[in-house]
Amino acid sequence: PLVRDEIRKIVGFWLEIGLSGFRVDAVPFLLETAGVAAPMTMDPHDWLRDLRAFIGRRRGDAILLGEVNLEYEDVRRFYGSDGGGELNMCLDFNMNQALALSVVRRDAGPLVHSMRSMPSLHPDDAWAHFARNHDEWSLDKLTEAERQEVFKAFGPRKDMQLFGRGLRRRIPTMMKGNHDRIRMLYSLVFSLPGAPVLFYGEEIGMAENLDIPGRMSVRAPMQWSDKESAGFSSADPEDLRRPVVQGKQWGPSAVNVERQEQDPDSMLNWSERLIRRRRETPEIAFGSWQFIPFPEPSIFGLRYDWGDRSVLLLHNLADKRIKASCRLEGAGLWQGLRHLLGEGQVELQKDGTLSLDLPAYGAIWLRPETGNPCA
Repeated sequence: PLVRDEIRKIVGFWLEIGLSGFRVDAVPFLLETAGVAAPMTMDPHDWLRDLRAFIGRRRGDAILLGEVNLEYEDVRRFYGSDGGGELNMCLDFNMNQALALSVVRRDAGPLVHSMRSMPSLHPDDAWAHFARNHDEWSLDKLTEAERQEVFKAFGPRKDMQLFGRGLRRRIPTMMKGNHDRIRMLYSLVFSLPGAPVLFYGEEIGMAENLDIPGRMSVRAPMQWSDKESAGFSSADPEDLRRPVVQGKQWGPSAVNVERQEQDPDSMLNWSERLIRRRRETPEIAFGSWQFIPFPEPSIFGLRYDWGDRSVLLLHNLADKRIKASCRLEGAGLWQGLRHLLGEGQVELQKDGTLSLDLPAYGAIWLRPETGNPCA
């Protein structure tokens, strides 16, 4: 009880300062009671419900974002199953690992399979999707053969791997600096049902520093400018807790916020547009989704419907231009398609046939024209 009271005090303090919520680390282990000899006065899941209720009373819009790296149905228990009331959101490690396999294979199949396996959640809860987080890119749910496939593509050297199941690199270096592929990947993450999560530095295309031991390699100081210590601190560089990224391609002289703010085509400005479009596309958060049935395996197409609103999100995982077509149910009622984000050619015929021409690693977001200017 004293520990639970202390947690409430700490949570209440940060909520009063203005935090919007908390990431709850390794939730299954936090609640684990195996080996405790004394009888428990409450179920651990009841404590999680109590914590969420406490946060809700203090600040109605604050959330608990959980790290629960389990199979889907086991993750669902930490939401509170059908009744909800425990974690508001969980990082979707199952989808994240399917994402790695799909990107490596340039095949949407693993993503499609993972989405079909997603369990339903209470209406108050949602999934949190990410490309990378602050730890290694864990591939523990892939088979050994699949894991080696990802290792070969994204981290072939032993010093790029960790624990035999993870990668200690960031997205830009794994994509070998290919800006089209990097942007397609982030666009895809932002198009998944739930909410996107960005790790610091992703918005400018930061790299890892493999000289930093273990999983800390991706936690180098943020590169604010090309000044000493990347503008992160005015302290002597030798006094920094971890060194900045080095090198002409990835170091602060080439990759920093200050420079990218002045470049309209920079990763930072593109990321801002992506975030803005995602906020303007509530269909992804609240709507029902279905796959757009293109026959080409490299095309990952999603359609969201929310009331009288719809949105189409198309991604080409291949390293070549793809032309394809399919039939869309109900599309004959639309007057056309309005471009929201990305590049490519898409044509909608009166019979509902959707034809697309996407460049290598292309992505495009579209909203059907319905004649209602507010839709």
